[in-house]
Amino acid sequence: MDTKIIRDLVKKHLSEKPRNTVEIKDWLSENIHLEDNYDIAAILESDPTIIRIGRIMKSGVIGKEYPLSEWATDEWVLHHERKQPEANGD
Repeated sequence: MDTKIIRDLVKKHLSEKPRNTVEIKDWLSENIHLEDNYDIAAILESDPTIIRIGRIMKSGVIGKEYPLSEWATDEWVLHHERKQPEANGD
């Protein structure tokens, strides 16, 4: 399957909230025929509108080859990022 199609599907899935690599791979496997040889992290990293927002401890996830990271769309990040304090010029 074309990686652009995978990225577009994942962006729609991430529009609601961030999700980790395992959730994304499981969701893709349920909705499309996804071969096991796909490196989901590499596919997501190749899209500038999908952002790795952190890594997750691998507690309870044993034997996974791909990094367990949290992913979000750039729009979600912009909407939820913390406001930086304004410099008061002192």
